[in-house]
This record gives sequence, C-alpha cells and structure tokens, in this order.
Amino acid sequence: MEAIENHSEIPIPIIFLKNPSAGHTDPYTSHFVSHPISSQSSLYKPMYVPVLEHNSDTAPILDVLSQLGQSKGPDQVTTSGDFPYGGLIFTSQRAVEAFASALDSIPIDDVHDINEPLRQLTMPLYAVGPATARSLEEIKKRHMPCCLIRGGEQAGTGDLLAKLILQDYNHFWNPAAGERKKPLLFLTGAKHRDIVPATLMSAPGNQRIEVQTMVVYATSESSSFASDIAKTLVATSTAHICWVVIFSPTGGDSLLGALEWSADSNNTKSSLRRANPETFIATIGPTTRDYMKKTFDFSVDVCAATPSPEGVRQGIEEFMRTRVV
Repeated sequence: MEAIENHSEIPIPIIFLKNPSAGHTDPYTSHFVSHPISSQSSLYKPMYVPVLEHNSDTAPILDVLSQLGQSKGPDQVTTSGDFPYGGLIFTSQRAVEAFASALDSIPIDDVHDINEPLRQLTMPLYAVGPATARSLEEIKKRHMPCCLIRGGEQAGTGDLLAKLILQDYNHFWNPAAGERKKPLLFLTGAKHRDIVPATLMSAPGNQRIEVQTMVVYATSESSSFASDIAKTLVATSTAHICWVVIFSPTGGDSLLGALEWSADSNNTKSSLRRANPETFIATIGPTTRDYMKKTFDFSVDVCAATPSPEGVRQGIEEFMRTRVV
C-alpha cells in the first residue's frame, strides 16, 4: 500500500469541531503544530468550528463572592475564613470560563473588598482532567494565589475526581478540634452528570462531604454552525488533504446535518468532499464513531485509540501511511 502523496510544503488543515480553549493555547493546537507528519515534512494547520454555544450566568457566582465583601461593622470587612465553601469543583472548561467572567465583572466599588480576602483563600480547586486544570492556572495566578489546584492529570473523569476529593478534602478538617467541615461548591452547566456530588454525599460517616451545585452556564447548538463549516471547507479547498475531527455525537449530528446527510438517502462521501476531494473524518473515540454508523450509516476514516491530541494524531498518521492513493 502506498502512503498519501507527499505535498510537503502545503500545510494540512485539520478542523476541530469544538470551541478552542480560552485563556491559553488549546492542547490540540499545541500538539499538532509541534508534531509535523512523521513520514513527511508537512505541517498541520489547526482550525476550529464550534458546534456548541455556551452562555455564562455569572449572577450566582457574584452573589457568593459578594459575601467576601460584606461589612461586619463600620470598619470591619469579612475575612476569607467567612467564605461559606471549603473548596470549588470544576468538571469542564466552560465552568472555569464562567467563574473567570464573574471575577472580571465584579463591580468596581466592590473590587477591593472582594479581591483582598479572595487572595487570602487557601481552599482547594478541584479539576477534572489536565485541560480544566490548566484553565484554572490563570485564575489562581491573578485572583487566588494561595489556593491549591487538585486533580487534573490524576483525575481525568468525574469518578476519579470524586475518589481523589474523598481522600484529599477530609484531611483539611479536624472534627475532634471542633472544626466544621464546609461544603464544596460544584460549578457546572445546566446539563451535567451528578457522579461527583452523588459520590461525595453518599460516602459513609465522617467521610461524607456536602456538595452544593451551582449552574453557571447553559449550552446550546451553534446557530451558525452550518454556514461556518461550509465556509471553512471552502477555505481549505486548495489543500491536498483536509481532516475534520469530531468530538461528540452532537458534533456528528451537526456536521452531517449541515451536509444534509441521512441514512436512508443515497449519499456518498462525495457530498462531504464537494469542496475538497481529500477530506477525511476522525472521531475522538468509539462512542461517536458507532453513533455515526448506527444513526447515519456513515463510516469515519479514523477513530482515535485514546481520546487525546496524541491519540487523534497517531490515528491520522497511521491512516495516511497506509492509505492507497
């Protein structure tokens, strides 16, 4: 079998159907621009077409933060010890972005009274996965330098994070000394899984941790996706090869819906490749791959062995090494 023809001086567009990370370079951009195709000298050109829109609701966060600035008397301001929560839980970058937006929108008259005790807080900030943890780094640096970011690389799923919290958070408190274990605040979207709070609140005896859930953003499908993906595919039409990476069944729905694909029609991949005859599809894992096959009778070209930048790149490069031209 021959590898795909070498066009080493032409970058390969790779379209990620997701929002790029906010506040730092997206891990997919970092990985793909630093890893030219191993068998060629071609570079990747990362592009992003968001499938979803996220609308933050900062009001409930500001209500909590305002407690740091409440006056106890004529000249006394609430200290960090009066904050009602012992830590925060983030299971998505969108929740981190909503929290950051709230911090940046504190009314000017309250900035000093809130920011000073906020900088004294020493509570843990729990994060699912390395991307969410990285998003918290800027918040820690700018607003909460004494806080500790826990989880990240060691807690890539909600289940793993919950287990880590049970081991970690209970060490912050000494009930024998009369200390009250404060609840944790779980910042999340309108649609979310309850595995973290359910696990923490069902723990036995003194291991149990109270969790209060705060919805800080809502997610909906992007109203401009169809036009955005069409424009992007046209813009990449001069490239010899183009890749589209799908991260969820919703992304698959949106892509094939924009292309007017249906399982009971006589579609072929030519409808996808009207702009570029060498457009290929990769999924982040088997759930999305299987969904697209079952729902649309659409077979993707690559399914990543691991749901990561490395897994996607390795799958793509293996495909390009072995594909017959």
